[in-house]
Amino acid sequence: MKKAILLCTLWGLGACVYAGEMDIWSSRRAMFDNFNSYGIDYHSISNNLVKTEYVNERSFKAGEVLTAYKGDSVLSDKTFSRQFYVTKKIRAVGNGVLSNVSSPYIYKNNQTFDIIGNVNIDGVQYNLVPTELENFVVLADTKTGQLYPQTGMIKNDRLILLRQDFLLDNKSFHFAPVFITKSEQTKPVKGFEIKYDGVRLDRIWFIYYDYSNSEKAKLEELSYPIQTKNIDINDVKIRLLSVGDKKIDYMIME
Repeated sequence: MKKAILLCTLWGLGACVYAGEMDIWSSRRAMFDNFNSYGIDYHSISNNLVKTEYVNERSFKAGEVLTAYKGDSVLSDKTFSRQFYVTKKIRAVGNGVLSNVSSPYIYKNNQTFDIIGNVNIDGVQYNLVPTELENFVVLADTKTGQLYPQTGMIKNDRLILLRQDFLLDNKSFHFAPVFITKSEQTKPVKGFEIKYDGVRLDRIWFIYYDYSNSEKAKLEELSYPIQTKNIDINDVKIRLLSVGDKKIDYMIME
């Protein structure tokens, strides 16, 4: 009985020592990774607003005979906001295959990638370029586009360099920055528009859209006796030449 108790005690102590040893090694590895890793300055992949322009659009000319069908614009004087955005990406210059202990990384000429972020290694800034493997990256000098001789892995928001240098089949292969621009035009931010709305109850009807509130256009119905020949809307003088429920002929006066 005593022998059995002694054996159980020794087995328990051995298990504790083994578990403690594993915990120590895991702790040491975490400390090693942290010491031999680099902080990452992550990039935002959202578009950066660089410029806003205001564009005025007028749909009428004075002194010309014009026709508007029911529901069409009689005249329009609207100002839009046009916003220009720029996104910085990185592209491959030439074809390149990087081979190391993991699967080869294959890049094709003009292939474009989002930049994950930047790291500083020995005073040099490098862009982190994604690979086909999740969390594995290659490093490209932000100034020259030349590759760092080792690839890296992102772990716990830090970059860990793999110890083995990769082999590059194309020595001239590198990366270059590329800036992608796009523009978006908003709804009218100011101005007005008048649309023809036919004839009802012996009156000529128009719908007036006021865009002075950029959030939402304000609508107002305007009507005039069917015998009316000249009207003034928002300081714009309009001569009515021919009026029907389906269409209207008119002229914008000076």
